[in-house]
Amino acid sequence: MMIMKMIKIPLLALGLMLISIMSCKEQLTETIYSEVIADTAYETEADAEVLILGAYAGLKGWSQGFAAYYKHNYIQLSELPTDYGQDTWSPGTDPLETGTWDGNQQFILDVWASAYLVVDRANFAISTLEGMDIDANAKAGFIAEAKFLRALAYYDLTFNFKDVVLKLGESEDLPLSPQAEVITQILKDLTDAIAVLPSSDVYDGVGRATKGAALGLRAKTNLNAKNWAAAAVDAKAVIDLGEYDLMPAGQLLSLYDANNRSDNEFIFAVQSETGTAGATNTLSWFALAGTYQSGGWGNLTVSVDFYNSFDLNDERRTLMANGYQDSRMRTGDDGDMYFAAPNTPEYDALAIAPGIDLVDNTSVPFIKYAGGHDRFAPHLGAGTGVNYIVLRYADILLTRAEGLNETGDQAGAMALVNEVRARAGVADLVGLSQTALRDAILEERAKELFMEGSRRLDLIRSGRYIELWRAGLEAKYPGSNFNYLDDSKIYFPVPQIEIDANEQISTGG
Repeated sequence: MMIMKMIKIPLLALGLMLISIMSCKEQLTETIYSEVIADTAYETEADAEVLILGAYAGLKGWSQGFAAYYKHNYIQLSELPTDYGQDTWSPGTDPLETGTWDGNQQFILDVWASAYLVVDRANFAISTLEGMDIDANAKAGFIAEAKFLRALAYYDLTFNFKDVVLKLGESEDLPLSPQAEVITQILKDLTDAIAVLPSSDVYDGVGRATKGAALGLRAKTNLNAKNWAAAAVDAKAVIDLGEYDLMPAGQLLSLYDANNRSDNEFIFAVQSETGTAGATNTLSWFALAGTYQSGGWGNLTVSVDFYNSFDLNDERRTLMANGYQDSRMRTGDDGDMYFAAPNTPEYDALAIAPGIDLVDNTSVPFIKYAGGHDRFAPHLGAGTGVNYIVLRYADILLTRAEGLNETGDQAGAMALVNEVRARAGVADLVGLSQTALRDAILEERAKELFMEGSRRLDLIRSGRYIELWRAGLEAKYPGSNFNYLDDSKIYFPVPQIEIDANEQISTGG
């Protein structure tokens, strides 16, 4: 049977494609809902494969653009407005870092629109696949992948924006749905997908949805919904699959190497390419300081206090750069130019070293997205080819640990946290109360998963988001007043352009 579809897509997502990538400040103009014709004929399994791959491509955001969705912007939203995120490009004034955003902020707009692009493509794939005359098992598998992608997009939407528009098919304007309703739909989609999706050995790489990925995302959904027992059960189900493990101690940096495409620690990742195209090609550009690797902007670094919180023997400390030679090998009045943050061991050592021109850093660059490339090589542009990790095994261990702790099993929780700590080379946790272990798990998640898109949701779930975010800002920018930060900043606002275009929102539904 030949399938041709007419779909209705909110043109907020399409309108964003028209934004000039040459200017980060250009304002959006209002767009309206309209019709888009999908004029492809879908008949065979090969056609279905193309259809579902198009839904995956939505994770790259609204086009192959500069920094869309999992290329960079989701990391910026998730990590900068936290207790340790720091922007050296606009120190102390970045609207995300300081919580001075509004409904027109660029990255907020992008993540909203990009997530709905995935939703629209997943909905279109599901409706099209249901009418195709292909092998039943293949059809079920493709639909399961689409439901996983829809669940992932709604996970990003509802835990960052709270009440959002819940679209499950072709639709005109719809009102905002309560977060609880959205979470219920996420769990349903993932439960449907788990029953069908294959094990991880079916695909070459980690860029397709699997049973482990759906179980892992359901565990994270239950965790952020504070369904503690369910989160622990789902995380254990991932562990019991026996398909995943931790990268061995002493090899942690290689987890983030561009040549590492499908390590067993990865559960689901958006795979990228080196160069001007690919899912995560701009992470390195935004995250790496230009003094560390030529061309970096330094929009995402970590605070000195966060860096100093790591034990000196913690292998994860090597994923940050402090006390490094200038990427262009420049010299100063006193010798070779080096960069370090004051009040760190590396700074103190370089301060007394001969032939060193020491420059003060106000924060510490992290190097997870450097890709293993030679940082002294010519400018890499935006592309290092590092995967964007959505789910990995260490996260699952810590998810189960948190669920167990909240349901009273401190011994079981500490055992799991200690697996992660042992890989990092730091001492076991012992004898902690539930309250102390709750704080320890929050800290462990920061040290293990920093700059991987989890911190803001972890802080929100802890109930201490505003408190810890404000304290971090006050430590970074002494004398500045951040008392304006309150519970109104826990969730991002629905973009103003969506409110203007959707009468069901602007009129209160």
